[in-house]
Amino acid sequence: MAREKRRSIQEIQEALGARRVVRLDQLPSQGPLDLLQLRAELQRRLRSSGGRPTDPDWSIRRVVPFKEDHWRELEELAAACESGGQNVSPGQLAAVLVETGLRELRRKGLLKAKVG
Repeated sequence: MAREKRRSIQEIQEALGARRVVRLDQLPSQGPLDLLQLRAELQRRLRSSGGRPTDPDWSIRRVVPFKEDHWRELEELAAACESGGQNVSPGQLAAVLVETGLRELRRKGLLKAKVG
């Protein structure tokens, strides 16, 4: 089955005149696609049990300092990630961004594989 998929990719590549295939997840930024992906991740993970939606897997809460301008950027991005009536806080967004960054560092071999 994987062979069929590769053949299909090759056919598309040839039809488009592409010389190489570049995976988008390897690029540092995908523009508007980044925001759509982040919004989908937040919608998938944040669940409400009557109060503010949260990720049920989060078990540790810490006060983390931010520069004022960085917090404002998180507020703006959190507002842009809200959809379908789901509110996203700057702190929730920061947690997801940290987790995404750690996952990327593990993928690149800069951190040990996650245990458990």
